[in-house]
Parts: sequence; structure tokens; C-alpha cells
Amino acid sequence: MAQNVQSTNAIKRAWWITLRFVGYAAALWVITLIAVVGWTYLWPRGQDLPMGDVIICLGAGIDANGRLGPGSIGRATTCGMLFHQGAAPVVVFTDGSATDGAPSAAWAMAQVSGIPTHAVILEDRAQSTLQNALFTRPSYQNGQRVILVSEAFHLPRAWVSFRAFGARRITLYASTPVRDGGAARMLPRESIAIWFNAMRGAIYGATNFFGMPDDMRIELLH
Repeated sequence: MAQNVQSTNAIKRAWWITLRFVGYAAALWVITLIAVVGWTYLWPRGQDLPMGDVIICLGAGIDANGRLGPGSIGRATTCGMLFHQGAAPVVVFTDGSATDGAPSAAWAMAQVSGIPTHAVILEDRAQSTLQNALFTRPSYQNGQRVILVSEAFHLPRAWVSFRAFGARRITLYASTPVRDGGAARMLPRESIAIWFNAMRGAIYGATNFFGMPDDMRIELLH
């Protein structure tokens, strides 16, 4: 009898701990979602023209047929506008392809941007914001001014990612708060992606102490 009571109590404690964990996680997600919605729609409109040494255009994906989504198109055309207004002499387009052998989003964004090829650098491997930050690192020198272009909802996570990989003089520029018709899907997703980003970044950093090969570490950032 005593053993049955102890077993029942242990089950109750496990359920209580699980419920508390779920409750804390739900509360954290709600707080994060409120923050994401807040900075998305409170981002300053009519930003002044930023001045930098390099513009980095963060991709928002491409389908297997080589068609860019509205997020990627908006970011690319914004970078074209900034370039032609003299914000920076070089634009880095960063984003990979949907499938092996398909066109990369970086290449496709460069095509629609209207920027001459001599001023374009393509980074066509990245599959995440963390990989954007890692793979574009060779395109600028320490101390150079980096202009990051993305939608407003994505810019804070991008800023943290690029800071983690060594960029120090960063200006954020929003192509739009969030693509038309995408808020209901993108904002909740971003509120979760922030924490996955942090977890993957922490694991990537920790594995440096265990001698894990670089190619395996990079996959952790996917």
C-alpha cells in the first residue's frame, strides 16, 4: 500500500512539474510574441539614408523552381534603392537554394535588385540567419560599417546573430515591417525562431571546446 501511495505521489509530482514547465514556456512565448509584434509595427518609418561600407541583404527564401517570395523581393529591391542612393559601394546577397542544383535566393535577389554585377557579392550557402552571419563574415573587415536589410520583424534577431559572429558597427534598415499577408504566420514563427536561434548559437559555441569538425558545427546552425 505504501509503495502504491509513493508511486501515485511521484506521478502527481511529475505532472505538476510538467504543467509548470508548460506554463512557463507558454508565458515566455506570449511575452516574446508581444515583443515581436511591438518592434515590427513600431519600427521607425521614413528612415534616413544610412551610410556604410557594405550592405548585407538577408534572403527570405526561394522555391524549388527559382521563384522568389515577396519577402526576398522586397528586401532585394530595398537594397537596390539604398545602393543607387549611395548608402554603400558593395551589396552582399545571402541565402541558399531550396534544393540541390536549383538557383539560390542570393543569385535571384541580385537579379531583381538592379545592382550592377561589379558591386555584388553572392553568398549562396546559408540556410538560416545564423549561417547568413557566419558565411558573410569574410565580406567585410573589422570595424567596417555594415547595413543589414531585412523586414522589421526579423531585424533584431539578425542583429544579435551578426554581433555573435563579429560585426560591431551595424545599422538596421527595414524593407517593410512584414510582407503583405504574412503577419499572421511570420510573427508567431519569429517569436519561436528567436529561442531556437539562441539555442543553436549556444550549442555551436559550446562544441568549439570539444573538437567537433567545423562542417558538423556549421550544420548545427542550419
